[in-house]
Amino acid sequence: MSQIRHLTVGKDVFAYTDTGVGTPVLFLHGALGDLRTWRRQCAALSARFRCIAYTQRYFGTNPWSPDGPPFGTRTHAADLIAFCEALGTGPVAVVAWSYAGHAALQAALARPELFSRMLVFEPGVPTCVSDPDELAAFGQDAQAMFGPVFEAAGRGDLDEAVRRLIDASGGEAGYFDRQSAERRAIERDNAHSMPLLLAQEPPPPIACEELGALRIPVSIVWGGRSRPVFTVPSRAAARCIRTGNHTEIPDVGHLWPDEDPDGFAAKIGEWMDGRL
Repeated sequence: MSQIRHLTVGKDVFAYTDTGVGTPVLFLHGALGDLRTWRRQCAALSARFRCIAYTQRYFGTNPWSPDGPPFGTRTHAADLIAFCEALGTGPVAVVAWSYAGHAALQAALARPELFSRMLVFEPGVPTCVSDPDELAAFGQDAQAMFGPVFEAAGRGDLDEAVRRLIDASGGEAGYFDRQSAERRAIERDNAHSMPLLLAQEPPPPIACEELGALRIPVSIVWGGRSRPVFTVPSRAAARCIRTGNHTEIPDVGHLWPDEDPDGFAAKIGEWMDGRL
């Protein structure tokens, strides 16, 4: 593991890793993740790029102030902007996964000069979906996926809520238990974030027209085996965004970055080289 560094932003301290040299690439984890999520990808890419990964507010193992801003993409977008300003590297390329995709796109709309480009793997931005059939498919799958997670969290069984979320994201029962010990440890270390995630401040809506007005290259990527709750917003965002190259990766699902970190890193390398 790379040495953990700390960056003070106002009254807050963000833990992060910073490895390699070259063009800066900033990694944003999704739900039940933290900076450790990107250890293997950063190791694979650090010979070519400066790889930076930080733990977003209310995630990870370090304490956060109980009187901080509300949990939600609005807060995480503001944190991303503040972190980039404090880092002072100039425009960075951003790789965001799942929950973090909404925050990254919000930040890109608000402060495009801070970012050189973005790659978002399966962003959760359903407000850009307009097709009624797609909206129905998204809503039905969201209920099927998150209903059992809410039930477990509602009775205080956060370990079971984590297990159900990972099983649903992986597409099969027992997925959580078949993961490596490292991946299970990271997810369990972030179980405390589940009540915050499930009761989060509603994300600011991002319309298709706003995505179409993005001023930086943004590429949307999704898996051919992912479920509708992930693929419907991804395909809709790809139709809206005109500045990047979008692609479906066959035979991978929502947890591809964890399942195949070298393959995901290789795709980032292609993207950085303009070959996506």
